[in-house]
Amino acid sequence: MATTATEAAPAQEQQANGNGEQKTRHSEVGHKSLLKSDDLYQYILDTSVYPREPESMKELREITAKHPWNLMTTSADEGQFLNMLIKLIGAKKTMEIGVYTGYSLLATALALPEDGTILAMDINRENYELGLPCIEKAGVAHKIDFREGPALPVLDDLIAEVRNGQAARSVLLRLYRSSRS
Repeated sequence: MATTATEAAPAQEQQANGNGEQKTRHSEVGHKSLLKSDDLYQYILDTSVYPREPESMKELREITAKHPWNLMTTSADEGQFLNMLIKLIGAKKTMEIGVYTGYSLLATALALPEDGTILAMDINRENYELGLPCIEKAGVAHKIDFREGPALPVLDDLIAEVRNGQAARSVLLRLYRSSRS
């Protein structure tokens, strides 16, 4: 069946270049690709990426596309690539600095095992909360420790917690050894 220009319009946006010619630009928000052809990229999305995209990620991608800052999002193919890498390395703990609406956060959470965790940091909780219903619907919200604010102070606190924890373990170990002698 042939596709008309009207039917193709939702998938592609026509823009005039300086010569008055129409230049096709892919409509995928967050599209960052090495591919020279938008048509090829669209074909990859339509045949490989979108059919494998979980419903919760599709819903979040569509919500994010309507947001005024939508260029900050992760594209659908990047989300699936991230998901695959996390599974391949067997990650259990991850960190995300800059969450936005949480598309890559959701991709990460879906890839982690049930006991996996993500330390997620962003200066804007409102954007994160746009995507939170999709994250909750996917059943992975329990994996996310969201912290609002600049990342550096959060990371400094994390380092201090680790150092304090190591110091506490060292003291307990010494007490244990001294009680055994």
